[in-house]
Amino acid sequence: MHANSFFVFYPNFYANLIMANEQFNNVKNLVVYKVINFDRNIDILKVVPHIRYLDLAIVFYLMFPETVDTENKKLVMIQNDMMKAWNITTQELMDVASENTPKLLGLKVQSLYSTIAQYIGDYEFYELAEMEEDTMPLYIASNKSGCHGASVMLYKDFLKNISLKLKADIYVIPCSIHEIIVVKAIKDCQIDTSDLRDLIAYVNMNDVPENEILSNNLYYYSRGTNELTFAN
Repeated sequence: MHANSFFVFYPNFYANLIMANEQFNNVKNLVVYKVINFDRNIDILKVVPHIRYLDLAIVFYLMFPETVDTENKKLVMIQNDMMKAWNITTQELMDVASENTPKLLGLKVQSLYSTIAQYIGDYEFYELAEMEEDTMPLYIASNKSGCHGASVMLYKDFLKNISLKLKADIYVIPCSIHEIIVVKAIKDCQIDTSDLRDLIAYVNMNDVPENEILSNNLYYYSRGTNELTFAN
């Protein structure tokens, strides 16, 4: 349900060749982030600025300006030597990326059955989607391209607003680097999080390409603390 053609990731040497002499102020509005699994990307993380987030890593890309308004966006991964040349910190990258990513890549949220209906072209599923809204709402969230969209979990107030809409805490299931599923935590209804983590791991092992696996963990967002944590 994602469009891999949306992004063209240029090799690192090309990033240095094209962007080395750019001043950060000239390109800071083009910095975006994505999330990847920390342990699965140890080698990459040795050479790129990143922020640890739960069992994930937030990494940063620079979007080519001529592709901002096109379908096939071109990006280069920001490396440590680029950051050093710009004389900035990882936190500064995070600050600008937090502002840019929702603007440049957008947000798309659909109910699970609406997504299936759209994908297979069966409008009977839309009726199920209406029933789903009234019982156990499940939402698939990504960016507008559906590519590398799991990072929407980082968007300011996104989880908070979903939680307010559902009037409940929420579980976040990491489907892949492309999307997440958001599930309402029903009061007094105990979910076996161990079984759900086993299911996530099973799906990752059998159905998700290895380079697209985000996590085998289950996350929990609390309205009280406004924090995303590992589900107990």
